[in-house]
Amino acid sequence: MHRCLTIDEILTIIFQHAFIILKPEPKSREFRDRRTLARLARTCRYFLEPALNVLYYEIHDLLWLIKCMPDDLWVVNGKQLTFTRPMLQSDWNIFLRYARRVRSLEFDRHCQSTTDVNVYVALSHLPSPVVIFPRLVHFRCGEYRPEAIPFLMHLLQPTVVHVDIDNLMSNPLTFCVLPLLPKMCPRIKQIMAFRNFVFQKGDRALETFSRVLCQLPELQTLRCAELPDDSVLHLSQLPNLKILRMDLRLISLDHLESAFGRIRFPVLQEVLLSAPTMSHSLRFLDFIQSTSVDTINLNVDDETCAADYKAIFTQWASNPSYHNLSAIDISEMQVWRDYDDKHIIDIATLRPLFQLKYLTSLKLETLCTFDLDNAAIKEIAQAWPLLETLDLSIRECGWELPSKVTLSGLVPLLQNCPNLALLGVVVDATVLPAASSTTLPGYGVQNTSLESLWLADSKITRPALVASFLSAVAPNLEQLVSWNTPLLSGREGKDKYLKRWKEVEKLVQHFAQVRRQERAWARRLNRWRCERGKDGCGCECCGCSEECDEAIVLAEEVRDERAQQVHYDSEPEPITDSEGEDDFEYCYLPDAL
Repeated sequence: MHRCLTIDEILTIIFQHAFIILKPEPKSREFRDRRTLARLARTCRYFLEPALNVLYYEIHDLLWLIKCMPDDLWVVNGKQLTFTRPMLQSDWNIFLRYARRVRSLEFDRHCQSTTDVNVYVALSHLPSPVVIFPRLVHFRCGEYRPEAIPFLMHLLQPTVVHVDIDNLMSNPLTFCVLPLLPKMCPRIKQIMAFRNFVFQKGDRALETFSRVLCQLPELQTLRCAELPDDSVLHLSQLPNLKILRMDLRLISLDHLESAFGRIRFPVLQEVLLSAPTMSHSLRFLDFIQSTSVDTINLNVDDETCAADYKAIFTQWASNPSYHNLSAIDISEMQVWRDYDDKHIIDIATLRPLFQLKYLTSLKLETLCTFDLDNAAIKEIAQAWPLLETLDLSIRECGWELPSKVTLSGLVPLLQNCPNLALLGVVVDATVLPAASSTTLPGYGVQNTSLESLWLADSKITRPALVASFLSAVAPNLEQLVSWNTPLLSGREGKDKYLKRWKEVEKLVQHFAQVRRQERAWARRLNRWRCERGKDGCGCECCGCSEECDEAIVLAEEVRDERAQQVHYDSEPEPITDSEGEDDFEYCYLPDAL
């Protein structure tokens, strides 16, 4: 073995890549391979410590550590683990051996049903004064039983910089552990705390959390629900706060405007706001002085008309602080709409945002509907080539208006936005591109990044032909969502269209696999030709005419198979009973379009 593999730092880097690996094509996705790390730890003594450090870096359940101890110490009754005897020094040695490697530890709310309180009682009585998790930097806690509090105290140490509280309620976790954070963990940079229902003014848990926030000077990221005015004033002065998510319901904007100091959120980059009205959100955005805002996420209760959206987008586009804006996400929380001409968003409404050249994500889940066509989609593609997410589908209720966007209209978007991974738009899939034996579907455009397609109330008549087209232009498409919300379930033809889109979702993956095999075969054939050409082959006078003849026959067979596949794809499918009930005619667009 090479001497470099005896260095722990090098092995740790290697094992981190072995732990978080990429699933191979057709789709690359990270997943964690704990079995490989366990095998590496057992390979040799040089690998043992670095492999275990990576394996226990992040623990999502305390039971992972407990089950490392002898079997006679613990037993699982139903779903709950409990201790059957007191812990011995040998048990502590095993537990501490693995606990010292943990950097991130999570106790979600399910631990109350999986872990008996006697486990926490035993772990809170250390045989000697020692730090259980000396390298801990992050913990997430939803355990609030009083018996667990002494053990949770052991998690509070200066190394902790990231704390998540699952449910901020009036309980021992909030009143006994949370107030100690500023003193025991003074370097906290990230904190998240939510609850299952809205806070009211004067809530004791909210006041406790607010006092804690006002004692954290190094905070960089805060994700929480409602906050009182005093906390917001403190946050506005923090020099390093970059990410802020909060609810504006308890805030008096008039009071804040008069109480704000000279500095107001100087380096804020991501703003995620929930508010009763759009005007509340916009007014709070005006308070922010940062010139590096790159993400705006607004969740509002009321509805906004298309003209107001155009005015908002125009203002953002002209604001120098938003020139680097990369993500816009707006959601109107009402689920019922009765739209009119004032609630129809067309390309003219979106056009002011075209000045934001760095936009990578645009999501508009509004009570307005959309009136877009193929030309509008092409404008979007040309304006935002860096797009990774575009969701205009209005998943809850769809467009309701007949869509003017066809499958061919998506081609410029797939071509000009190579990083597009999620696309939400309503299409008219009853109009299909013309099938041709000489032209590739989508004119050869292929977007390998697109994984999810959200289509809401899109209509379709020929699933196989639609799947054939999508498998060519988006070969890695894995998720196709349509007609799946309560509001869409009552629409006419819902079952028919949902069934057809589900059929498309299945066929796309099969067709894409066939296309990948054909392309791989063609590449091998071309490489073989190139290699033979370098050797002087390819002419009738060379000495390997028999092999050349075999290659020619092979190429002809491949061409015949491709021609046959194009021919089958070009044949219209027989009309089924459900398709015969459609009011839509199946038509082809000419190649010129």
